[in-house]
Amino acid sequence: MSRVLVIGDIHEPATHVGYRRFVQDLYDTWSCNHVVFIGDIIDFHCISFWKKDVDADGVTREAEKAYKGVRKWCKAFPKAEVMIGNHDERVYRLAASVNIPARFITGYEIVWNTPKWKWKRDTEIDDVHYFHGTGCTGMQPALNAAKGSGMSTVIGHVHSVAGVKWSCGPRQRIFGMDVGCGVDISHPAMNYGKDARKKPILAAAVVINGIPYHEIMPMARGEKYHKSKFKRKRKVTSHGR
Repeated sequence: MSRVLVIGDIHEPATHVGYRRFVQDLYDTWSCNHVVFIGDIIDFHCISFWKKDVDADGVTREAEKAYKGVRKWCKAFPKAEVMIGNHDERVYRLAASVNIPARFITGYEIVWNTPKWKWKRDTEIDDVHYFHGTGCTGMQPALNAAKGSGMSTVIGHVHSVAGVKWSCGPRQRIFGMDVGCGVDISHPAMNYGKDARKKPILAAAVVINGIPYHEIMPMARGEKYHKSKFKRKRKVTSHGR
């Protein structure tokens, strides 16, 4: 039986300081045996077609911080399936804009030194479809995707939507689950949304034998994963060896 931990968009280095501990605790609590990162592992704020925030790091510094962040995630979860998100693809899209084919760019596994991570566009586990969600929008993007494909679907991508929605017919019951994310809204890379009324929902999920369970991260002041709880470095445990 698959017990899948689904980790939301982390956007290194713009990740909430407590998010990794949160999902590690979920892995242990739910006795998970499989890990899926739902995409946007890297933010690539400085490598895009969009205007850069004046307070953001430069390209080199951002990449160095992202690499250090990914190394911590890889240490915590050495084996994982990693969905490729639209932010992860920014280098490829920028290269394509100047006629550089993807074949001339080093693969994700080598760039980020993740030999046991399987980077892919989508995956299926226990008849549940997992992909990043690029192109999905609206009030219930995951359910819309599920209805479109005719199978239960888990996505990330839309930070301000999270939870499980069901659709039942005479012969079929499917769900759409929007995982949420693990970003730090105070990071300069997230300043584009500072005036938005709907904010990112920090959360993750577990799918047990094809049944979804959504978990909100308790990260408000006084709660377990508030930033103030992580001022000191914490030892990273390893899962999935």
